[in-house]
This record gives sequence, C-alpha cells and structure tokens, in this order.
Amino acid sequence: MKEFKVTEIKLKIIRGRAGPSEERFPYTTIIEYLTTDDSKNLTMSISPTIYFIIKQVLNEELDDLERVIFHTIRPDERLFFHDLFKNNLMKITMKKALAVVDRIVIDKITQIKPSIFNYAASIYLTNGQRVPNVIPSDAVFVGLLANKSIYLDAELLELKEKIDQEMTEKTVANEEELAKEKEEKKEDSSSKNLYT
Repeated sequence: MKEFKVTEIKLKIIRGRAGPSEERFPYTTIIEYLTTDDSKNLTMSISPTIYFIIKQVLNEELDDLERVIFHTIRPDERLFFHDLFKNNLMKITMKKALAVVDRIVIDKITQIKPSIFNYAASIYLTNGQRVPNVIPSDAVFVGLLANKSIYLDAELLELKEKIDQEMTEKTVANEEELAKEKEEKKEDSSSKNLYT
C-alpha cells in the first residue's frame, strides 16, 4: 500500500458551498492535507467545531472572520477537548494513551448519495493493530495530539481524482444541456412574438 506523507495541514474558510452537491451555507470550513507532491493533496470540508479544535491543536491564531464564526457556533464557555490538557493528571494520562498511536492514514472514500461522499481514516497502533473507519478529522486530531505522522492512501487519491473527473464531466454536460434548453426557449418565444 503506497502512502503520501502529509507535510502540512491548512485550514481555511470559503464563502458558499464546498461542492456542487452540498447545501448552501454562508461559509464552509475546509481542511487541506498537503504532501510534497501537489497532485497528491486532499481537500475536504469539515464541521466548524472540528475546524476550531484542529486550529487550536495547531496553535494557530484566529483571524477576524474566524472569530465571528467561532463565537456564533460556540456561545457558551464549555471547554474544548484540548483545554482539558491544562489539568496535569489528565495530560499525563492522555499522553500515555496517545503513546500507543503509530500513525494515521486517510484511506477510504464511500459514496453516501449520488454526488456525496464520506472519507474515513485508520489509526494504526504500535502493536500492529488497525482501528478502521474513523472520521478523518477525529483521527487527525488524535494524530496531532500524539505528534504522529499523517498519510494519504494512494488508492484513495486515485479514486478521488476519478470521482472529481466524473463530477466535472456531469456538471459540464448539465450546463451544456441547460444552455441548449435556454436557447430553444429563446427561439420559441421569438417565434411566438412574430406570429401573435
């Protein structure tokens, strides 16, 4: 199984929706997994809550837009998981628990609806065991806390590229069909004007 090591994780917010099949929101929170090969990067949308948890684990400051969104989704003062590490006993216990993590691999994509897909990751443990079908952002969170490497499966990237190409072709075909229908309606309306 060939894998590409993630060298950088970028978080960003875009206005609108992340893909043509997703519901329209005023913004979408995105996570990008970057490798040394630009053609082997992976971008996916994540929930705003997980976005801010990972942002906190990466020790990144919030910009103005992020602060507004953060306070919109988090109106109370409850602690994030990462805040619990301020308690020394919990910090020591969690470090022991995280010591069994060997690496994280984002390795699965599953079709949920015709144009909606979910990703999954595996957490590999130091004893050789594998914990499959983990939500990628949760697995990445564990990997970041454990300070372990994160990888993208080569087969997953090939499948995603194929899916993206198919979706692009469908979108182009739909746009061409809509333009053709619009043109036909335009011709029909002009002929009505001539003969009425």
